[in-house]
Amino acid sequence: MISSSRLNITEHPSLDEFPVELHTHIEALLENYNGDSLYKGAFLIEALRFLEGKHPTPDLKMTTHVLREVRQGLDCFEHYKVWRKVSFFGSARTPATDPRYRQTSECAEAMREAGFMIITGGGGGQMQAANEGAGREHSFGININLPMEQEPNHVVADSPRHFSCQYFFTRKLFFLKESDAVILTPGGFGTLDETFETLTLLQTGRNPPIPVVLLEAPGDDYWGPFIRSWMRRLIDDELISASDQQLVFHTDNHETAVKHINDYYINYHSFRYVGNWILLRILNPLSDAALERLNAEFTDVLHEGEIEQVFNWPKSDDKCFSHLPRLRLQLIHNRVNVLPQLIRRVNALYARDHNNDSGHSD
Repeated sequence: MISSSRLNITEHPSLDEFPVELHTHIEALLENYNGDSLYKGAFLIEALRFLEGKHPTPDLKMTTHVLREVRQGLDCFEHYKVWRKVSFFGSARTPATDPRYRQTSECAEAMREAGFMIITGGGGGQMQAANEGAGREHSFGININLPMEQEPNHVVADSPRHFSCQYFFTRKLFFLKESDAVILTPGGFGTLDETFETLTLLQTGRNPPIPVVLLEAPGDDYWGPFIRSWMRRLIDDELISASDQQLVFHTDNHETAVKHINDYYINYHSFRYVGNWILLRILNPLSDAALERLNAEFTDVLHEGEIEQVFNWPKSDDKCFSHLPRLRLQLIHNRVNVLPQLIRRVNALYARDHNNDSGHSD
């Protein structure tokens, strides 16, 4: 079961922890945010607590950079929330003549035609290939400030959808926070870091379930050792579960990669936690027979109860989602890695019913 314990940072703080001469100013600021999001007041209090601490200048500098980068990233993506997006990861060193470069560019172009915007690290190589395939108007670039390799590529340079980060962790935050899918192409240490962070966050349920594609050029075998050796060894040594293999999809065909991602969103819409519950928003309700089948197939991963179809729940959900039906369930805490399988089964059951209603056979 997913733990519902949370640090309640929205509780009204005691002002005794701050100097008396600041009380009037703090109360005025809190009153200014009264009726707005509770987290604005909580944000203010945490900032004041930090400033009242005895932190050295380097820590103040780091925190200021982090806050600026988070604000900058949120501002950059604010006007594109309705667009689905896919992050491409890969080497900055791949030349334009390499088959890997062409495969990535063609895949990004196909993803754009499928209605997705493309997020990259904004540099050269595979990042530039993806941005070129997507085109400037459908590209985001999140650069990292390094002494080498990370000048913005010509597609995203000076774009309103480009910004730079000082820290890798803030950069990776936005890669995954804003993505509805991830495509991993061949790369070095940085790409492998992004690969394992993506898989860790999906395995532990700290990132919403999304499709992850290991893409290589036709005839290439970059990801082969990862699938055939590394993953198999981890499973054999019981360091990951066999179902963790389902977190990734391996192909050397970019059309297959695009279809794999598109199929993920045939009926599935989005995800959230509500206390101990997992909530899967869907575009169309499941039939009673489909819901019964789903429960029969996934009963072994439920902590308790069953998978329920609910409407207009919870009342606190975003209003823009209020029209969507949703599936409510409680998973065993270490089985969140089955969510991609469950989502694909939801899609398949819906598609089967839809095809039958349309007069098509399976």
